[in-house]
Amino acid sequence: MQSTIRTITALLAGTALAGFSSPLLAQSAGPPQSEVDEVQDDHSDVASGDNAIVVTGTRIRGARIIGDTISLDREAIVEAGQIDLGEAIRTLPQNFSGGQNPGIGSGAGFANSNVNSASSANLRGLGPDATLTLLNGHRLPYDSAFAGVDISSIPLAAVDRIEIVPDGASALYGSDAVAGVVNVILRRDFEGITTSAQIGASTDGGNFRQQADIVAGTRWSGGGFFVAYDFANNSAIEAGQRSYASSLDPETTLFPSQQRHAVTLSAHHELAPGLEASIDALYSSRSSTLVAASSAFRSEADPEVESYTLAPSLKFDVAGDWQATVLGVFGRDRTHYRTAFALQDGSSSVTEGCFCNEVFSLEAGLEGPLFTLPGGEARLAVGAGLRNNTLDFSRSEAGNLLIAFDKTQRARFAYGELFLPVVSPRNAIDGVAELTLSAAARHEDYPGLDQQTTPRFGLSYAPVEGLALRGSWARSFKAPTLFQRFIPYQTILLPAAVFGAGAGSDTVFFTSGGNPDVTSERARSWTAGVELQPVAIPELTISATWYDIRYQDRVVRPIAGSIAAAFRDPGFANLIDFSPDPTTLSELIAGSLFGLENFSGSPYDPANVAAFVDNRNRNVAVWAIEGVDARIAWNQNLGDEQSLSFDLSGSFLDSQQQVTPDLPEVQLAGMVFNPPRYRARGTARYQSGGFAANIAANYIGALRDRRFEEERRLSPSATVDLGLSYKIVRGEGREPGLEISLTIQNLFDDEPETLGQTGPTDTPYDSTNYSPSGRFVTFGIRRHW
Repeated sequence: MQSTIRTITALLAGTALAGFSSPLLAQSAGPPQSEVDEVQDDHSDVASGDNAIVVTGTRIRGARIIGDTISLDREAIVEAGQIDLGEAIRTLPQNFSGGQNPGIGSGAGFANSNVNSASSANLRGLGPDATLTLLNGHRLPYDSAFAGVDISSIPLAAVDRIEIVPDGASALYGSDAVAGVVNVILRRDFEGITTSAQIGASTDGGNFRQQADIVAGTRWSGGGFFVAYDFANNSAIEAGQRSYASSLDPETTLFPSQQRHAVTLSAHHELAPGLEASIDALYSSRSSTLVAASSAFRSEADPEVESYTLAPSLKFDVAGDWQATVLGVFGRDRTHYRTAFALQDGSSSVTEGCFCNEVFSLEAGLEGPLFTLPGGEARLAVGAGLRNNTLDFSRSEAGNLLIAFDKTQRARFAYGELFLPVVSPRNAIDGVAELTLSAAARHEDYPGLDQQTTPRFGLSYAPVEGLALRGSWARSFKAPTLFQRFIPYQTILLPAAVFGAGAGSDTVFFTSGGNPDVTSERARSWTAGVELQPVAIPELTISATWYDIRYQDRVVRPIAGSIAAAFRDPGFANLIDFSPDPTTLSELIAGSLFGLENFSGSPYDPANVAAFVDNRNRNVAVWAIEGVDARIAWNQNLGDEQSLSFDLSGSFLDSQQQVTPDLPEVQLAGMVFNPPRYRARGTARYQSGGFAANIAANYIGALRDRRFEEERRLSPSATVDLGLSYKIVRGEGREPGLEISLTIQNLFDDEPETLGQTGPTDTPYDSTNYSPSGRFVTFGIRRHW
């Protein structure tokens, strides 16, 4: 069995996407075969027994993953010329680059707005708040307003790999894990000092980037320690530097200028036999500048972000191979935003404030064997804990405080997971080489808000060696964000005659904004997958996973445009109250931001309100998501320190949204400012001694723009990346010795296709799917001391 795992591990080495979903694997793909022994020395806890690792997607030591899991390895990220985890995860076919990511321009919709140039994972395009991002298995503070996590704040030099589970996982991790989980795994027991630096720029102008990092660590018989520091700085890309953005003012920013500092520390020590203490600590700060300009005004945003997280833990053995863990997390993320507006007439104003997030959690867990089955030990993991998320939000204009709230959302939770290896290679029979079952459930209680219990069941079956079938069913949820609940709302009174809803003094009462009464969004997901690793061709892996997600009670403002549409379209009928309760209206007025804003032309009289349209955040939308992920990988050891590998991963996505049962479904996937229906990345890599070359092709399927009367089709897009590196001095294991590199992203300088604009500062291309960087050339150097 171990030889099989080592063979498969070597097979996956050197690929940019090392997906692993076989029941034979419980860890990410590794380095080339010649380096496996070194890696196993650095990660001795991979072995079975007391120190078996817990991988993403399960809380049970040594358990085999049931479900699709993808790994992005640090060395593959470096070879691609990427300097942070945000850049890395945006290349993943299952991830959507919209949401909260740098370079998202104006006109892409509220869900695709970026307050502070952060980078957030966005699996399946369900939103950064529906993808749970972890660091070594623990939570991090939310970033700005949208409950995502800035993954770029973690230094790449501190990272071993990223593990991604693109499936509902609330049964294991709780709220937010609707689309899946992204878990950043830090290095362990790193020894020595490694420094690296990069310098690069876009050949079309702008985006001049400098980056440098250092990681230093040591290990001893009872533990280890490392600290990593990362610095990055890049200049802006302006509209005047891109011909396809000529409709914009030349000073308008297409990609922000940024400067980032980040530090990560991780340590662990065995205090006594069977008792280990560890801590992860993260600090980062970033400043950026974005300019929007037109003939009528100019605005300049200068957000500054500072965040830190402390996560101590204690792990100790209990009787009978049971192990207990106590973990605490405290973190803060403070986005101080400031935007200066200057109008053509010379007047100016400044808007500023803070999205100040905080997280505190405490959790205790217990894991160990229950009994022995013919295929191995049945194991159980149980635990409980508490978590508090706080958002302290403020907004001022011209020095006057307009909005301020400081709210905390508390949660208490308990979970359990059961792993049953019914048949394994040690008791395999004809037609059943392996059979594994898993079950998990988690209950979360949000006092005064909601309670959710989310189960998950999984089955993995291998009829013969080298062929694995798997399936899962799960329920997941996302608690409403504090911003969705407590951002102020407005109450507005309008003449009913304008909408054909009345005459004379009749009025329409309209509300829009936050809503403290929204509850959790809920999802149901199915997956079914197959993985083929032919015994006769051990260098080959072929896998495919079908997924189906029904995501309901999504929080939206139901009427996206003019409220006149609500009166014209019968699909909005259930959103209009033609007999509103005067008490309800009075309560809404009392709680609104500016009181009642009366544009009706007559005094307010509840008796004259002919219709009430509540367009605050509401749990009304339903999303249907279905698709297939597929991958084929081949790695051949050519002998004499040479190897050749290919890896092709792709994703097909179909998604629709329905705001009310009486409205038609609206296509999302394949539309502009949404994920494409087809996306793929293929990589080929050749290595000979200290020389390595890789070439990658990135494909984005066709998109359609239906925002205007005449529908328009955007052609598919393909870009090519090239990476070359040479180790002048050979290092030990995975460490580089002395290495120089050249990478070229978008080798043929493919440009985004232009779009129609709905506003004078709207980006004239789909900034959620295409980058303005163009051809980007980078030179790098690394040294392990």
